[in-house]
Amino acid sequence: QETTKVLNEAAVNGKRDYLEGLKENVLVGHKIPAGTGLKEYENIIVGSREDYEKLKGKEVVEIEEEVKG
Repeated sequence: QETTKVLNEAAVNGKRDYLEGLKENVLVGHKIPAGTGLKEYENIIVGSREDYEKLKGKEVVEIEEEVKG
């Protein structure tokens, strides 16, 4: 009940929430900003050993283009 009241008041008054807390992000289904290495692993690319062997000899630019592809 309290959440509905707060959301309604914010909408009526045109307030903005930058979703910096855990609860806010859970409510809207975003990643939870918690842990010590969040920023470090945000853009990590995960693949198989086979993918790694294929890409190992390529330049970084070529790899980025292939991933974005």
